Amino acid sequence: MFPIIYLILVHALIALTNGQSAHVDVTEMQGINIQNTNSKISMDDHDDDNMIWIPNNTYKKIVHYSKVCGLTSCMRLNGIVQGKRLDKGGCPRHLRFCHDEDINPTASDTTIALVLEADKGELGSGFIMVDHKNRVITVVFRSSTTIQDWISDFTILPIDYSPVCSKEYKRSIEKGIIKECRNCKMHRGFHVFTKTLSRHFLRKIEGILESYPDFHVVATGHSLGAALAIMTGIELKLRGYDPLVLTYASPKIFNTEMQEWVNELFDTEEIHERIMEKGKLNLKHGYFRVIHNDDYIPLLPPFYHTAGIEIVIEKRNLPHEPQDLDYRGPSEKANLMTSSMLGEDYVDQLLHTYEHRSYFIDMGSCANY
Repeated sequence: MFPIIYLILVHALIALTNGQSAHVDVTEMQGINIQNTNSKISMDDHDDDNMIWIPNNTYKKIVHYSKVCGLTSCMRLNGIVQGKRLDKGGCPRHLRFCHDEDINPTASDTTIALVLEADKGELGSGFIMVDHKNRVITVVFRSSTTIQDWISDFTILPIDYSPVCSKEYKRSIEKGIIKECRNCKMHRGFHVFTKTLSRHFLRKIEGILESYPDFHVVATGHSLGAALAIMTGIELKLRGYDPLVLTYASPKIFNTEMQEWVNELFDTEEIHERIMEKGKLNLKHGYFRVIHNDDYIPLLPPFYHTAGIEIVIEKRNLPHEPQDLDYRGPSEKANLMTSSMLGEDYVDQLLHTYEHRSYFIDMGSCANY
C-alpha cells in the first residue's frame, strides 16, 4: 500500500506546486534556440538497427507547442488577450516568443481566437489560436491552477466513458467507421470536462474550423491540460476531423479497454509502423505524448493507462535538445516506483516538480522564452 499512497500524495502535492517556478539559471536557458541540424533518437531497447531520425522541423514543432503550452501560465496574469495577434498584445511582450520572429516565425500571423476561463465547478481553462501562416488552429489547455483543477486531479475513481457528441459517436458505430468503446472507463475527475466547458470549446472549435476548412487542428496541453487535450482530440476524431494531439507530462486516465479503443481511434500502431519503416519521426496527425524521464505525473494515477506514441526526454536539466529525446513508440511509463525515486534530500527533488515543469522551457513561469 505504501507506494500507492505515496504516489497519490505526490500527485496532489505536485498539483499544488505546479504553478510555482523554480530558479533556472539564465545560462541554462540560453541554449534553448533551435539547432539547424537533424538528430537521431533511438527506440527503448537502444538497438542501433532501430534508430529513428528526428528531422529539425519535427524538433522545432515539439518545442513550439511546448511554448504554446507555456503561454497558459500567463492566463492567471491576464496575459492572453482574445482577438489580438501574438505580436500585437495577444500575449505578454516580455516573452520573445510573442513578438520575435527569430524565436516564433508565426508571431505576426497568429491570432488568439478564444480565451476560456473555467468557473466554479468547471474544468477546462485554455485558449484557441489561429496560425494563418501555417494554416493551423491550435487548442491548448492549462495545467492545474484552480481548486477545481486540484479536486479533479485527485478524484481518481473510474467512471464510464461517454462522449460529448453522442449522436456522431453512435452514427459512426452504425456505419462501421469506429468500434464501440465497450467497458470503457476513465479518470472521474477529468471526465468533469465533458460535463462543463467541453461543449463550449467544441462549438467554438467547430465554428473556427468551418471558417477555415483547409486548416489543420492541433490539441495540446501540459499535465492536466494534456488530459483535456486528448479528450478534445477524441471528440474531434468522432466529428470526422484528423487532429494532431501533442501533449506534455500527460497523466494516466484510461482503463485498458479505453486505452485500446483510443489507440485504434488514432491509428497508433499504423503510425508507429510508418515511422519505423521510414526511420524518422513525423508529426502530422495522431496522438503523441512527450514525457520527462524523471517526471512523476506520467506514473499517475496507479492502475490507469494512457494511449498514443511516447517520446521521452532523457536529460534532467534545460535546455532539452534533439539528442536528449528517446522514441519509445506505443508504450507507457511503468506504474512502479524505482529505487532512484526515494531518498532525495530536498522537497523539489523528492517531488520531482522541476522535472514536471521542465519540458524544453519552464512551463510554470511565463518567462524566459
